[in-house]
Amino acid sequence: TLFASQDIFSTGRFVKRRIDQPDTHYDTARTPFEMRLSEKTDRWQPYVYGSGALLKVSSGASKPPGADGEDDFSTGKLFAVAAGMGSYLRVSDDFKLSLSCALAFSHLTNRYDFNNSYSQSVLEPDNKLYYNWNMNLFTYTPTAKAIYESQWGDSIANVTLAYSQLFNDSIDSSSPAINIDSASGILWSRVSYSEPTGVEMLKADTRIRPYFQWSNISGKAAKGLDLVNLYEMGADVVFDFKEKVLVFSQMYWGGSYVTGDSFEGYHIGFGGKF
Repeated sequence: TLFASQDIFSTGRFVKRRIDQPDTHYDTARTPFEMRLSEKTDRWQPYVYGSGALLKVSSGASKPPGADGEDDFSTGKLFAVAAGMGSYLRVSDDFKLSLSCALAFSHLTNRYDFNNSYSQSVLEPDNKLYYNWNMNLFTYTPTAKAIYESQWGDSIANVTLAYSQLFNDSIDSSSPAINIDSASGILWSRVSYSEPTGVEMLKADTRIRPYFQWSNISGKAAKGLDLVNLYEMGADVVFDFKEKVLVFSQMYWGGSYVTGDSFEGYHIGFGGKF
C-alpha cells in the first residue's frame, strides 16, 4: 500500500538508494479485495474489504576499511492479513465519500549475517537483541476518501483523495529491545482517465486507462523508510464484459513506474469489479 496502488493481485520490486551503503531492495506481493453490500444507486453503500501481503526487504552494511571479510547482509520479511469494513455515502451521481477502518495482523522476521571481522567482534555480541529477531504486530487503520467520477461521452474521469492513519502496536517480540508503538499517515491523490479503444477482445469492450498517483508518507514510517513523497505513473487495459466472466463484470491488467526521494521501482497487477 505504501509503494503502489491497489489491485486484486499485484507484485512489484522497488529500490531505495543509500549514500555510502548498499541499496535497500523491496519485493512485494499483495491480494487486496473489496466487496460492496448494496446497489450502486443506494445513498449508503456499506462494504467489506481485506488483504494479504508479503514483503521482503534486502539490504546490507558496508564493512569498515581494513576489516577482513565481506559486507554484512540483512533480510527482513513480513506477512500480513487484514480485514475491515466501511461505507460510501453517495452525495451525487458523480461524487461520494467513504469512511472505513481495518485491523491487520503482521508477522515480521529479521535475519542479519555478520560477514566481516568488525561486525563479528562489535555487533554479533548483541545478536538476538538487535539482530535476528521476530515480532507479531497489530495495525489499526481508519481511512477517509473523497471520490469524484464523471462520464464524458464514452470516456470516464476519476479523481480520488484519501487519508489513512496507521496505528501500530507490537504484541510479541523475541527481543526486549525491539518493540513498535507508533503512528504513521498516508495521504494520497489519484487521477485517472479511461478512453474506449474501439477493439473487442475476449467478448469484452476494451479501454485504456492511464493514471497518476501522488502519495505522502508521514510519521514513523517516513522516518524509518527515509521516504516522504512517492509518484506513480501507469496505465491499465480494461475489459468491460458483456456477460460476467467467473464473478467479474470488469477486469483490468496494468503496470506502473514509481519514483520519489531516491526511490524507484515497478508495479504490475490485475484487478476487477464484481
